[in-house]
Amino acid sequence: MVLFPVLRIGLLCALMNCASLYAAAEDRYGCATPVRLAFYPHPILYEDGKGMDVDVATELARRSGCRFEVSVRPRAQIWQDIESGEVDLTMSGVASPDRLRLAYFIPYLYLRERLIVPLEQSMDLHDLNDFRARPGVRLGVISGYRHGTYLDAILRIMAADGQLREYPDERGSFAALQKGEVNGLIGHALVLSTVLSDPAMRHRYRVIELNAPGVARGLVLSRRHFSAAQSAEWLRLLEDLRLDGGLSRILLRNAPLDIAASLLDNGYRAPAGDLDKQP
Repeated sequence: MVLFPVLRIGLLCALMNCASLYAAAEDRYGCATPVRLAFYPHPILYEDGKGMDVDVATELARRSGCRFEVSVRPRAQIWQDIESGEVDLTMSGVASPDRLRLAYFIPYLYLRERLIVPLEQSMDLHDLNDFRARPGVRLGVISGYRHGTYLDAILRIMAADGQLREYPDERGSFAALQKGEVNGLIGHALVLSTVLSDPAMRHRYRVIELNAPGVARGLVLSRRHFSAAQSAEWLRLLEDLRLDGGLSRILLRNAPLDIAASLLDNGYRAPAGDLDKQP
């Protein structure tokens, strides 16, 4: 059969368009090749191949059909490797203006940080400002960690005053607290119970609420690897996981009921007057 040139070109374009649509559908999540996923050590999120983030990543891999090449790296290094293009994806990341230039963020849990201090040093302590007002005080924090706008602002002041000590992970900071290298640290109550398995040891410390909102932690998709459209597909995948109860089941496998519920709560409460307003 002979095709007129215009018809031949039109048919060729149609075939090419179909092929491109097929390729787009095949690569809707940006994982035509294995995705380089980096975890960071954390007593709740990732430790010895187990934790909340491992379970979330496993479920996302099952639902998307993507394959992950997994590595474990310090938090600070992960952000450097995302910028250089060596890491495509990480879990439980906290957004900041500089990080938003590097990646898309899709929240799936919220952590409220507390001030953890030895019981004998906790008298008259009500918040972080009381703590930093004490002369010679030292606070343990995790290198490369973000705590949200409220706490990060206070921590920048403390860093300028020489009151911060950085550690690579939570176990390192808790060890420093036990040795007396620092007078307190910022952490989550569940981390305390995980790191100190002996209840008698836990009772030697006081956990002080900081009245800070829950900080969103989410899937971090490198802009060098994923497009905006692909990040939207991951958002849809995570929303499905949340709506069908899959995310709740994962959290309940890794935390008591009350703490698991708090991890899904962003802490926002509408003013009472707003609840009475009719649309």
